[in-house]
Amino acid sequence: MFGKSGIKYAGALALVALLGLPGADAGLKQLEIKGKISTEAHSIDFGTATDSGVFVDTDLDFKMKFSQDVSARLDLELDNAVAGNELYNGDRVNTGWNGNRFGIGVDQAYFKLNDFLFRNFSLSIGKQNMNVSLRDNKSFSWAFGDPVGLIGSYSTRDMDIKGYYLKYDEESLGAGTNDEDETLLGVYVEYWLNDDSLIGSYVNYKSVRDSAVYDNLVHYGIGIDYFIGESLEVYGEVAGQSISDGANANDGSAFQLTLGGEYALTDYDMKPTFGIEYYLQSGKDGGDPAWQTVAGGESAAETDSLYIEASGTKASDYRHGLGPVKKGQGGATGGYSVIRLNGSISPSKATKVGLGIHFFTDEDAVAAGASDDLGTEIDLLASWKYSQDVTFRGGAYVVSDPSFNLNASGAEEDITGLVASATLSF
Repeated sequence: MFGKSGIKYAGALALVALLGLPGADAGLKQLEIKGKISTEAHSIDFGTATDSGVFVDTDLDFKMKFSQDVSARLDLELDNAVAGNELYNGDRVNTGWNGNRFGIGVDQAYFKLNDFLFRNFSLSIGKQNMNVSLRDNKSFSWAFGDPVGLIGSYSTRDMDIKGYYLKYDEESLGAGTNDEDETLLGVYVEYWLNDDSLIGSYVNYKSVRDSAVYDNLVHYGIGIDYFIGESLEVYGEVAGQSISDGANANDGSAFQLTLGGEYALTDYDMKPTFGIEYYLQSGKDGGDPAWQTVAGGESAAETDSLYIEASGTKASDYRHGLGPVKKGQGGATGGYSVIRLNGSISPSKATKVGLGIHFFTDEDAVAAGASDDLGTEIDLLASWKYSQDVTFRGGAYVVSDPSFNLNASGAEEDITGLVASATLSF
């Protein structure tokens, strides 16, 4: 059954569909509808316990154009946990879910004005995602969840400047927090060195009232993504954070560093690609976590790692900037580092196979002189583009000797898992 919110969103969907009918609204010049239906299944073995589940995700995106300078967007998201009480992937972690719970919500709902007040300046108003990515694989990225506010953008051929004022709901940092008034004010500047290479830089100020974690946060960084010829790409980012509150109990600073490169053998039919990356997140003051998320979003790299950085169902997980990096020992954790080795080949135009090896280190343990090994993860990924609209993906992973996954006797337990998904895009 639909609740009140479900009826409301279903009504909004019906209204958008009605606007698309010929003659329904003389102001609507163009309507574009895109969508995605994805089913994902997983099975995971912790050594002393197992978990499995199936998750169905449906997205419907509506782009409306009223004139050359006025447009709007409405994105609806429908989620259904078909089986399994704990789904490990990213924000689906929620041990209180009913296995067949159905949810519907508005992901984005805003309108945009081009050449507003002066040429090359656009203003968008409403609920909208603020995403920044230096590279397609999301290194140097942050994405804010459930924001409502203003985003202004000034664009030229070589440069793009975004300024934003956004507010978030009280659940933006998860259950158990009391973020009644959370505001983000920031600027992002992107400068293109040539058709492929760019420099990106940002400064964010976040204010939180009635939070048990901190009151004020300044988040800043700069990164470069540079291509040398058609085969070699190198990139890097440095970022920092300062945190303070009224009682000075959570004052501190944090640091992030990303360095990497990718080489593609474009002359070969299978297009083999090799990559190496070093990521460091550090800085801690007493028992306080080092890196806080900015407005409930991702504030570090997203990689091909299937488990350690992007998933988790254990209550002992400790969240870092980009998600729950597992660490079973007691106390808050300040930072970690990882060396990532990745490679891929394309046996055909429709298929791709990738291998990733990740070596994780606990930066707090290094400082304390204790064992610093968080574990080594090996991921095998594959995709098959069945048609222009349908794609199948699969993955297998093992986390060897992770210090965060201990059995009853205190011994380390390997973690193994399988993931499979099928997606229809239209």
